Amino acid sequence: MIKLRNVSEEYIFTKIIDDEEMNTRMIARIDEIGDEAFHKTNVKADCTSGNLHRQYPEFDSLSHIIEDFCKESSYEMQMEWENHHSRANSLDWNKAYIQSQYCNMMWGTRYESEEITTPHDHWPTTWAFCYYIDPPENCSGLIFPTLDYELKIEHGMLVIFRSHLIHETTQKSFEGNRYCVVGTVVSNPPQKAS
Repeated sequence: MIKLRNVSEEYIFTKIIDDEEMNTRMIARIDEIGDEAFHKTNVKADCTSGNLHRQYPEFDSLSHIIEDFCKESSYEMQMEWENHHSRANSLDWNKAYIQSQYCNMMWGTRYESEEITTPHDHWPTTWAFCYYIDPPENCSGLIFPTLDYELKIEHGMLVIFRSHLIHETTQKSFEGNRYCVVGTVVSNPPQKAS
């Protein structure tokens, strides 16, 4: 196997969401639920189960924002390549591969000082996402070690990236809690009959 770093351009999309009522409710819910993963996953901090968007309206609202952003970003990514314009603008192809995207998993995380997330990916899903609520000063950003890149995070920042990208958070000292809602988005194209 050959490992090449920084050979191809990777797509990382960000946007700021301004919905303080939703943020407040999500933090309260994450605090109420507590740790359901017991630090046994890649997240070595408090982590809920992966179906928040199916259980609580505040996370369902966020999932719709994420799905729309993934669809917009998928289209934008296709339009970067002239030879992809015709398929992206084909109603059938767009409906099957872009508009069929949906949030299939969503977790809430709460990190204390020096807690980490180990390097991992979310392949074979289409997109992975992180949504940050009031991150403390000096906490870890979102790190993509194979790209040698750290994204500085901020309050209300939604980040989506192709799910094969390895990502992590590193050990840093900070005060307070670092809240992040994370998850994955998949495409659900129609299946051909056999």
